[in-house]
Amino acid sequence: MLRASVLAALILGGAVASPVLAKDAEASGPLRMNDIQVVGSHNSFKTRIPAAVMAELRRRDPKMAEALDYYHLPLSAQLDAGVRQLEIDIFADPEGGRYAAPKGEALLSPAERARARQEGFDEAAMRKPGYKVLHIPDVDYRAVCPTLVACLTEVNAWSQAHPGHLPIMLTLNAADTANTHEITQPLPLDDARLLDALDAEIRKALPGKRLITPDEVRGDAATLAGAVKTKGWPTLKAARGRIYVLFDVRQAVSDVYRAGHPSLRGRAMFGWYPDGEPESAIQIVQDPLVDGAKIREWVKAGVIVRTRTDANTVEARAHDFTKTRAAIESGAQAVSTDYYPGAPDPLGLHFTVTLPNGAMAGCSTVRVAGPCAVKP
Repeated sequence: MLRASVLAALILGGAVASPVLAKDAEASGPLRMNDIQVVGSHNSFKTRIPAAVMAELRRRDPKMAEALDYYHLPLSAQLDAGVRQLEIDIFADPEGGRYAAPKGEALLSPAERARARQEGFDEAAMRKPGYKVLHIPDVDYRAVCPTLVACLTEVNAWSQAHPGHLPIMLTLNAADTANTHEITQPLPLDDARLLDALDAEIRKALPGKRLITPDEVRGDAATLAGAVKTKGWPTLKAARGRIYVLFDVRQAVSDVYRAGHPSLRGRAMFGWYPDGEPESAIQIVQDPLVDGAKIREWVKAGVIVRTRTDANTVEARAHDFTKTRAAIESGAQAVSTDYYPGAPDPLGLHFTVTLPNGAMAGCSTVRVAGPCAVKP
């Protein structure tokens, strides 16, 4: 039986001409950082849930257990595999220790607890002040890097060791509202002090020109949104070897983040703002099957879009590439999956997502006409 990755290449690449290497230039001018399309990963920080915790989760909530039954390689290994968009879930912990004693640990035997610490739970790091990285407190609490600083430091080290790579999009997602589950409640992020501290952590880990900022993209334009739709994003040549950050949060937090920072002046991150607002430059679209036309409209207008090819292991279990095809054809610059080449496959699904012909990067067909490939 053909592996799903081979099937994907046949399904997605059968009608595509063999790509030619683009040297970051086209007849109409140099390629820009929004002209490319890359494969990204979803919940990139997530490592395996301990077996005893997963068994209890299956007993209490089989549907959730099924949705969480995937995990990832270390961030540097994902980058080695060609992934160029990463997603990190963050939780504010200004005093330290808020997430240092997850309830799920109580389900583990001493041997399992020791192994869990070797495989992705650093209690000492979790007791220090600063933003923590995890998926669901007390349940899916282990990560390939336990703190935001650790994650950014790893990405920055990889970037410096691989000069000239395609720009890396880092999506920071914060689920900061109270919930009804019996788990540690997150701190709300609609507090300017917490957001200023977040910017400070990012700038410290990604100093100087390592970071592509809203100020650089806006330049002397009146608004960030106007800049990306008129003068455009930086050239791909100028963006290579660098990193940019997208803040994915609820509207109230986004509003606090831009308060006093019109068009995100002085801020470290781009935000997710409604179309037509001065700060709108990047959009997140969860389902390209539903919103493919809107994605294409945004991409044509100069906006960068991140979308998904699969979610909650559903497409992987069904070997369904329908959403993958829609994501690629939409022209979205980042197509995010839990199943990039080499990703762990705990369920033995053999489901792998790439761009046509097995590529991890290329040009957005909505932005660039004709066959094209770029060095990742």
